[in-house]
Amino acid sequence: MSKTKLYVAYGSNLHIGQMAHRCPTAKAVGVSWLNGLRLLFRGGRGGAVATVEPYEGGRVPVLAWEITSTDEAALDRYEGFPYFYRKENIKIELNGKRRTAMVYIMNTEGRGGEYRPLNQPCVGYYTTILEGYKATGFDVGILRQATEDSVEVEGAESLSEEIITNIEEIRLSGACNMLDVVAVQRHAYENEMYSLVLYLEENRKKYVNFIMYGTEEPRQI
Repeated sequence: MSKTKLYVAYGSNLHIGQMAHRCPTAKAVGVSWLNGLRLLFRGGRGGAVATVEPYEGGRVPVLAWEITSTDEAALDRYEGFPYFYRKENIKIELNGKRRTAMVYIMNTEGRGGEYRPLNQPCVGYYTTILEGYKATGFDVGILRQATEDSVEVEGAESLSEEIITNIEEIRLSGACNMLDVVAVQRHAYENEMYSLVLYLEENRKKYVNFIMYGTEEPRQI
């Protein structure tokens, strides 16, 4: 009998059908959590893929698989090991026992030193993970939060013509209360208004001033 090891999936390999294709001899053996981490997406715009990164108080749900060396070799190819993803061993609680499992974590820099920024996944990839979340009974809110968190905030946008146009589009749609910044940001994200999403992340007070007074500066009384 081939020697097996534990592997934990948090992204598209939560999908039973995908794993059956990639690793026919792998066996799902339970669910667990990665503590002190959060789920994020990194890569090219519209094509980012999942990773986990340290985050105080964070928790990422995972599906544990029992895999053979053949399965692991197949996963290495799919995950682009060791250049795109590296492998780490991590402690998890599984079926009431403390176990060691292998996990793939993205290298935020490529071989050429290029930075892999936070970005959004494509619809097909996101849907595959979503189906995995639903099949395992995981909270899909964690997945949605990961997409909201996967936006680079360094060098946040100023109030450009594009952002003003996006604000006006949302206002005319009547989709949400324009003073409900969280609702506006969510609507902007869902409609791929990423410049507005970035602006709201760093400039909420200025945004409220703009909505109320037509200028980012507070009104002088």
